[in-house]
Amino acid sequence: MASQNSTLAVSKRYGLFMPGCSKPLMAMVEVTNRCNMACPICFSDADHLASDVPVLEVEKYLQRLLEVTETPIPIQISGGEPTEHENLPEIIARARELGYRNIELITNGVRIANDPSFLISLKDKGLTAVYLQFDGLSKETHLKIRGRDMTAVRHQALESIRQANLCCTLAVVVTRGVNENELGNIVRFGIDHIDVVRAISFQSATRFPGRFTLDDNQSGFKMPELLKLIEKETGVPCDSFLSEHLGHPDCNAMSLVFLINGKLEPLFKYIRQKDILNFLEDRGREKILGSFAGKKDFFFRHLTHPAAWKLIAKAAPIFGKNPYNVLRRKHILLFAKSFMDKDVLDAERVNNCCYAISGKDGVFSFCAYNNLHRFADAEKKTG
Repeated sequence: MASQNSTLAVSKRYGLFMPGCSKPLMAMVEVTNRCNMACPICFSDADHLASDVPVLEVEKYLQRLLEVTETPIPIQISGGEPTEHENLPEIIARARELGYRNIELITNGVRIANDPSFLISLKDKGLTAVYLQFDGLSKETHLKIRGRDMTAVRHQALESIRQANLCCTLAVVVTRGVNENELGNIVRFGIDHIDVVRAISFQSATRFPGRFTLDDNQSGFKMPELLKLIEKETGVPCDSFLSEHLGHPDCNAMSLVFLINGKLEPLFKYIRQKDILNFLEDRGREKILGSFAGKKDFFFRHLTHPAAWKLIAKAAPIFGKNPYNVLRRKHILLFAKSFMDKDVLDAERVNNCCYAISGKDGVFSFCAYNNLHRFADAEKKTG
């Protein structure tokens, strides 16, 4: 244990974002370690040391993040289960006051399913979206990943999101031997609820030092394998996923898919990597962050000029001849995420990380934090 503690001491600042250096595109802020569930898979080992973060401390986390990013970026409020924090509405209001305009709630859905009015109160304080656990449609999948049948909760939570006039991302923990064959059904479910589901995030289950009670030989999916699985189960081709503009290509990939006459049409089947990189060359970071503001805002800010219309014209099978069809076509974003286990931490990937977590010790790369810093103090005490 002494050698491990030495490694952690050397790594104290590993993965730390510094002002003036590379800037994340999105960040998580954890407000509590309390949870109303005990999922077999939990990167934070919620309830390990159950407590809420005081509102003023959360505000410091948000201010520290601004010191790194200089301008507000999309944030995710997480836990534990953040709806367990009794001052969650105030936290969201404070984030709004600091200038954050894209505020997403990461939740298992239990509280908002049982109390739709609570979600409406969060929206009134400034909440803009929900990141909803959604690992599959079968009872068996729920039992293995979450420890209970979540079918009714998921549907009720989705209806609460609809009633609050919010949008959501379905967050899928893709777990080997458990839910690989459900990815296609999840996409079809998302399309059936496309009025409220804006994205589906396929996240490889990763053995962080939190809680992972499945088979000891269980391993996560590396990005090429994850994309092949998504293609097999959904029919959306691997090469329609782009990643170069989202941190490291082994970490993130996305495909923007439009629903045309009942058929899925990936935008990047027609607008290729070179086109996207050329489009992002001028004010690239601003344009990527602008995409979180919503389709209408993004269109009028970045796509209402001839050069952009020429780009849109390349996707004529989706938009026809009218650039304004960008606003009319229904779409869903498919996102793939491959996290890093401790034994495969890669400095290049960490240095190019675009997803941060802001806490009491600073703003860190998500994978570096979970593998090296989250339980460092506890490990030192037991070492």
